[in-house]
Amino acid sequence: MAQDLLRRIVAGELEVGSLLPKEAELAEQHGVNRSVIREAIKLLEVHRLVRPVRRRGTEVLDPMASMSPEVLRAMLAPSPGRVDRAVLADFLEVRAALDIQMSMLAAERRTDEDLARIDASLLAVRGALHDRPRYDRLSLRLTRDIARAAHNRIFEMMVWWHQTVATDLSDIFRVVRPANEPHLQGLSLLVELIRGREVEQVRTLVTAFHEWATPRMLAAAALSTGEPLNDVMEGLR
Repeated sequence: MAQDLLRRIVAGELEVGSLLPKEAELAEQHGVNRSVIREAIKLLEVHRLVRPVRRRGTEVLDPMASMSPEVLRAMLAPSPGRVDRAVLADFLEVRAALDIQMSMLAAERRTDEDLARIDASLLAVRGALHDRPRYDRLSLRLTRDIARAAHNRIFEMMVWWHQTVATDLSDIFRVVRPANEPHLQGLSLLVELIRGREVEQVRTLVTAFHEWATPRMLAAAALSTGEPLNDVMEGLR
């Protein structure tokens, strides 16, 4: 119920500044009792998508002002099996910028304790080579360890936020994160550059990765929704 209303707000079906239909009306539309509607509206308040206005009703707020990952999820996948490529492109642009800065800060600020944690995670990733589910899980943990080495709590939070999206769209993200030796070598090189405090080389490496990865993920998103192959290949040029 809450997810349906959230998607309608994000899609603009319920306009910003308008009022939600009355509880009784929503209950009748969805075939549920009013207590379910009340709980759904409370969840929308948590996501900062609506607010109660005395003597008026429940006002719809601008979803772009919400920091909730649930809003981003609804923007990225407006309906089951469909990925909005424009929103994904926006997400990947921000992800690249943050990843580059985070990795550079990790190289600059890392401590011996950070390196020990990163080395342990990298060893675990190496042990999971060719075991796809484990490799995915452990490589995400390695990324979180690098975020911790940046010694910026907001980067740590953003990594969790981004990894939620990566998990939701795992088939797309796996295109650029294969559980194979070349990918593992790339991770190992990044760790060695962080160890050596090679900040500018970290920038070059992570920038190159995202320049390579972004068009491939957009192409994978296009293929997942059945777009013509010519349109997909255009994105790789």
